[in-house]
Amino acid sequence: MRWICIILSLVFISACAPVKPVEQQEQAGLQFIEGTVQAVSGNEVVISLKLPEFKKTPDIPISEIAHQVVQKSLFLEGIMTDINGMPAVIKDVRGSNITVMFEKPQTYPAGTVLKLTIPKKTIAIVDFEVIRGREKEAGRVTLEGLTSSLIDSGHFTVVERSKLKVIMNELELSLSGLTKEPPEKIIGGFLTADIILTGTLAEISGVWDINLRLVNVRTGHAMAAIAMRMPLFKPGELRDASAMNEDFEGDAVNPSWQIGYKGRGAFLVKMDTTAGAENSKHSLKIDFDLAKAGRNMFVSAENRSKRDLSLFSGIEFYVKADIPLTGHLALFTSERENPNIIDAWVGNFEIGASWKLIRIPFEQLAIGRGWIKEGAERYGAKPGKQILDVSRVESMRIGVHSGNNPPVKGTVWIDKVRFYRE
Repeated sequence: MRWICIILSLVFISACAPVKPVEQQEQAGLQFIEGTVQAVSGNEVVISLKLPEFKKTPDIPISEIAHQVVQKSLFLEGIMTDINGMPAVIKDVRGSNITVMFEKPQTYPAGTVLKLTIPKKTIAIVDFEVIRGREKEAGRVTLEGLTSSLIDSGHFTVVERSKLKVIMNELELSLSGLTKEPPEKIIGGFLTADIILTGTLAEISGVWDINLRLVNVRTGHAMAAIAMRMPLFKPGELRDASAMNEDFEGDAVNPSWQIGYKGRGAFLVKMDTTAGAENSKHSLKIDFDLAKAGRNMFVSAENRSKRDLSLFSGIEFYVKADIPLTGHLALFTSERENPNIIDAWVGNFEIGASWKLIRIPFEQLAIGRGWIKEGAERYGAKPGKQILDVSRVESMRIGVHSGNNPPVKGTVWIDKVRFYRE
């Protein structure tokens, strides 16, 4: 049981990885801090720290969490630091007062101002648990944001989550007796971490109770707590972070799918209640006439739900057609500062007469050159920096492009659309 507690603490500390500070440059550039000598006893010195106050970013809760994580973990018991260029070990931390131990006795007079190096810590990252609320993905989304901010802050090195998962699985096997590897050896995989962040999220009517604890791996003790109650996301940041799992088996098509006649009558998008993939009965159907579409029309089923797909690796769906065709996928992403600056990311695939599973990793999508030349202007947008950010998906389209196919009439069926992670 003791080993499990230690592991969990390690895991949780990483989850709380400091979020990108409101003034990111200030936090990232903060390498030293001043302190005033309070007392000296041999090689031990008590120092009162002049703690920095980071500027806050209004209405960005994740940034506030990050600020607190950074500020409450500047110095840890047992960690090495430099004071006026001399190595020392942090022996005790109590609020803004710390006791440090030098290799040799010191003779600093009380009131002496010292310059302390803020040590870079290693933090282990584990998923937050959502114990109440409908948005179960919120814990993972929050964790991803905190992880990025933590790295950007410059104060932490992050232990990979995949490594944590492997160690946790090995520890469970060891404790169950299914492996001869002793827990002591397995736990060693965590000892490279200095801090663990653990915590829970609970939501009621859009307001979140956030309860986090920072654990010092060397001592096994909780060194700080973070408790907040606030909306976790701004209304403009709320995006669908689910895997989608659209099978069209309901009585009506989800309103985020744009059904009806499109492209000046060149194609019609509607539900088909007679044909579906994997022996199902429903799918989304596109009847089209590429002769009417012209040279540069994307005959497609479009979903306009705003999404954060940062937890996923790619998209997969089933597709078939009544004639062989070249299919086309487009993912539209916006810039965080200006949602009207949009890039199109595209990929092609083959469509045959039988249902076929198409699986496209996001990293294999290419920038849409046609979108840059004229598509963005027709859409009332501006092309962006050509940097794929799947946390800012504005819409996606699946279908066939007139530029990749002959001017024929036909039908395409789409079913079981989902986002996957590896």
